[in-house]
Amino acid sequence: MYTSPTSLPRPLLDAFRRAYPGHSPDVFVRAPGRINLLGGHVDMHDGFVINIAINREIWLAAAYGAADLVRIYAADLDESTVLPLKRLDEKQDVVGNDLPRWAHYPAGVAWALQRRGLKVNGIDVAFLGDVVMRAGLSSSAAVEEAFAIAWQALEYWQLERAELAQVGREAERDYMGIGTGIQDQFTCLHAREGQVIWLDCRTLEHTYLPFPPSARVVVCDTNTRPELAGSKGSYNGRAQDCHDTAHTIGLVDRQVKTLRDVPLSRLEDFEPVLTADQFRRSRHVITEIARTHDAVEALQQGDVAAFGRLMNESYWSARDDYGSSSDVLDAMWSAATQHAGCFGARYSGGGEAGAIVALVDVAEVEDFITCTIARYEQSTGLTATLFVAEPAEGAGVFM
Repeated sequence: MYTSPTSLPRPLLDAFRRAYPGHSPDVFVRAPGRINLLGGHVDMHDGFVINIAINREIWLAAAYGAADLVRIYAADLDESTVLPLKRLDEKQDVVGNDLPRWAHYPAGVAWALQRRGLKVNGIDVAFLGDVVMRAGLSSSAAVEEAFAIAWQALEYWQLERAELAQVGREAERDYMGIGTGIQDQFTCLHAREGQVIWLDCRTLEHTYLPFPPSARVVVCDTNTRPELAGSKGSYNGRAQDCHDTAHTIGLVDRQVKTLRDVPLSRLEDFEPVLTADQFRRSRHVITEIARTHDAVEALQQGDVAAFGRLMNESYWSARDDYGSSSDVLDAMWSAATQHAGCFGARYSGGGEAGAIVALVDVAEVEDFITCTIARYEQSTGLTATLFVAEPAEGAGVFM
């Protein structure tokens, strides 16, 4: 689990030295963000996803510290906290203040590792990165896996990468109460440079496909941000509707454990006993799982146009059935897909806000970016941030 980038970011060393004068790091870790190209909202229902890691990443420097304290400096935020390893359940810092939002991720990782009976001692950490936060690019998973890898390197125990991915998911699902699946963490750890990863979220079977050389992924950030937990219309509420649907069908058909086990015709049989939200949202999950199968075939045949059409269908389904789009995402999707060089687009992440990801003809990228920014600003009055994301290698220790 080693990576060898061309150089260590100088700002990381500077941040560590500012936070811990006279102290030197014992380990460096990088962990990339990820983009969900297809398979939106299906991982928590044991579905299939198609992802890439991206060349935007979290960098972490860590050193051995006090036995029961984790001192963390989040350089991008210029914020620090100290986690007491013996009181992680309280979600408070060492003096009893509530942890800041960003600190729940490393705290959750430490908590999940402790549940496995693994040695987790105090460390001093500084981290920073260029994964855009809360835009659907999995900055949280990158932070989680960076901390998990750092502890593994410093404590000399070993977990398989799939198990490290489970640790990250437990940090979000069990510690933080966000009903996520495993695709973010798994992709962060298992991705390969220049390739697409297909993942079965039930078995964790995965395979790699070449990224089409005739296209580029362009991240189209709306510069608006979602909230994942909360109301019935939230990320958790939508997922729960789908879990409830599977439970209802499973009372009659014991073979059904999740929506992955439900064909569309079977869902339609149960429409009279489901709420409108349960039916629509479950229809999105079931049809999205089917789209991932078609997308694998399109990639294998090098049919970028077909893959792009499936991305558009995914967006329409998430918008109309799952109900997790928004006016700003609709505006960005429209701005992106109006360009002749755009094969297709959808959002990556939980929805409601964040970023649209577009598959764009390699020869049209520059014009696509210029035109999409202008169209989005004209329709919303907001300024977007667009950049090309290259398929990157998974997380690891930098030696």
